[in-house]
Amino acid sequence: MPSSSTAITPPAHVSQATRWSVVLAAGVNDALGREALAWLFRQYWPVLVAHATRRGWRDADDQIQEFFAHLLQRGALAQVDRSRGRFRAWLFTCLDHHLANYAEAQAAQCRGGGIRHEPVEDAVVEAPAVAFDREWALAVLAEAQGRLDREATTPEQRQRLDVLRPFLAAPGDLAAYVAAGVTLGIPEGAVKVAVHRLRGRFRTQVETVIGETLATADPAAIASELDDLLAALRNSP
Repeated sequence: MPSSSTAITPPAHVSQATRWSVVLAAGVNDALGREALAWLFRQYWPVLVAHATRRGWRDADDQIQEFFAHLLQRGALAQVDRSRGRFRAWLFTCLDHHLANYAEAQAAQCRGGGIRHEPVEDAVVEAPAVAFDREWALAVLAEAQGRLDREATTPEQRQRLDVLRPFLAAPGDLAAYVAAGVTLGIPEGAVKVAVHRLRGRFRTQVETVIGETLATADPAAIASELDDLLAALRNSP
């Protein structure tokens, strides 16, 4: 298990590409592959740690570091089949197999027997748990918001985004629009127009992020995945 001194440190930026493209690139054990793996590590670290923690792993951080190191060392990512569809389902299944194999190995050590590791690339994609889907949905929303942040390149744009950001969760009432207008120095009607445009842009970014996690990013597939993730958020405790 990697120590803190050998932890995988994600790079500040990796060129934007589909998740599947990054996965395939990460399957090559070279500098570019390690950079792609680090990007995946950064993107999905909170989701995977939360899942391992729910499964009862008290050393969840170490387990996820070991999981990503295992993916690279075994060349598992080079075996990914995009026809399996949803990247989140593939990643969820691979992690569950990794945790099960580790637990089995630990039990074998206690019995004095040999250690057997099942390659994660042979995992069968199963339906993800609702809790995992909820964490995934939150990660998608966070990435979409991050892209909005990166689009705001001037102080004025950043201020407008900060003021209007609360309206992404709910339209807001008249008083909220008036207060935002006073802060921005624009009429209430202009605030409503700006909120409408921001919400539309945010939805576009969410759909873009979702499309990057699908083998076939057609509108119907994106809409289906969006429905599933919204359902996971609604059904979560």
